[in-house]
Amino acid sequence: MAFNMSQLDYLRLKTQVDLDTLDLEAGAKLGPFSDLTSNQWETYTELCKPEHQDLIVRSVELTKEHRHRFPGLSKEEIAVEFCMVKLSLVGSQCVTGSVHIMANPLYAHSTQKIVETGKRFHQLARILDPAFDTSRIVMKVPATWEGLQGCRELNELGIKTLATTVFTFAQAVLAGEVGCTSISPFVHDLKLHIDGQTIDDDPIFDLVVKAQAYYKASGIKTMVKACAVFDAAEALQLAGVDAFTLPAEIIQQLANKKADAEQLMNQSMFSNPSVGMDYVQPLSFVCEEAKFRDAMANEGRGLEKTDEAIAIFSSFQKELEDLMKEM
Repeated sequence: MAFNMSQLDYLRLKTQVDLDTLDLEAGAKLGPFSDLTSNQWETYTELCKPEHQDLIVRSVELTKEHRHRFPGLSKEEIAVEFCMVKLSLVGSQCVTGSVHIMANPLYAHSTQKIVETGKRFHQLARILDPAFDTSRIVMKVPATWEGLQGCRELNELGIKTLATTVFTFAQAVLAGEVGCTSISPFVHDLKLHIDGQTIDDDPIFDLVVKAQAYYKASGIKTMVKACAVFDAAEALQLAGVDAFTLPAEIIQQLANKKADAEQLMNQSMFSNPSVGMDYVQPLSFVCEEAKFRDAMANEGRGLEKTDEAIAIFSSFQKELEDLMKEM
């Protein structure tokens, strides 16, 4: 039975739809959205636009003024973080919920630096806009052992985190244990998106479903925010996931097509209420580093994909810092 609504309307009935871009003009016409998310790749792409030259200059000026508050950091790194936080604060006006800002991926294996970054993002937000509600900030942290232990400490401080670069069930379990607000399983390798490829022999649609079923069965409040799909059809396969982080081009694809609700419901991996329930037995990694590392290393290419994604984001972090050096 066909309904007079778009595929985007249908997806919103099943799933929270979040905006995965800092190009707010592209996203504004397709709203409303719940959350806004970004990373070093998207930030670099946005800051290379001529209209953001003033933002870079202003961030460098703010860095000179406030650098004494952040000992041990290069001026370029601080300036990058000012830019990232500022773009997110501006973007917060286009969403009803949270803004997600990614921690420096070069700190993926340092619990201490992850914790310091989480605190610093709140400080930078207060410098930029003292009236901004910092409870709307969620820091994205690579889902390494050290990164997730940092999330544990930040959760105890009331600072929200999202576990990103999630490619294994072990990462999902530990992220839930340490109190991450949400996780982002990457359906496809980040490298494929960077290279513009649309063929993947090893997608992880099933991980999205398993993680959500596990959380619900275990009473864990962590949300599953799927990301990194290739197109609208893949997004609809996961209709029913807690949330979906989608770029503007896929959101536009969904908005342009009419929905046959019955057909789309049957296509979703969430249409079967028992799906993923074979993973309901509680697991724990929070105090067992060796067990976590072993589980992650033996779950397909998950460890390789995680390391590769962190390396890609790190390369864009370096590009961003080089942009600041030019000022």
